[in-house]
Amino acid sequence: MELFLTVALLHLFAVASPGPDFFLVSRQSLLHGRSMAIWASLGISLGILMHSILSIAGLSLLITNFPDFINFMKYIASAYIAFIGIRTLLSKSSFETDLANSSEFSQYKSLTLGFFTNALNPKAFLFFITVFTLISGNNESIKVKMILGLYMAVATFIWFTFISYSFTQISKREKIKKYLPLIEKIIGFALIFVAIQILLIDYT
Repeated sequence: MELFLTVALLHLFAVASPGPDFFLVSRQSLLHGRSMAIWASLGISLGILMHSILSIAGLSLLITNFPDFINFMKYIASAYIAFIGIRTLLSKSSFETDLANSSEFSQYKSLTLGFFTNALNPKAFLFFITVFTLISGNNESIKVKMILGLYMAVATFIWFTFISYSFTQISKREKIKKYLPLIEKIIGFALIFVAIQILLIDYT
């Protein structure tokens, strides 16, 4: 029980802190509506599951034997997140037009966007390796890791679904609507800032 509370607390701080996942869900909420944001949240949760499975399978050994792997992932993640940020900044269509055309943005596309944003994040790799080293290496620990991984995926989905609902409700307020293009640009700059931060951090 103590282990679960420790992991749950670590995960709470990690998922609640502003990062690429948060800014992506915020962007989807403002540009494409609640449904697309929730699908992106589901993609992020699937990314969490992937990190859990890789950590259980021994990702730490891979990083130990191939230290350049985490830097390789860093470059890919930075480029991917920067691309999303730049595309957000360069968007010339209004918020109302984007939202009206949100049906063109498929559920699958939003799902994969959320998945790759989380899956490529080297911080997420290192977080799960750190968390799972808290658990001993016996056979029973594999079951514990699987349960914790599933919990963190579900908790992540619930959190970002809440974010999706919150930002969608905010965007509906008449006083806020006129500021939405500015908020969109701020999110674009925030994504680029996160991408630069990921690029500059030394994970070795």
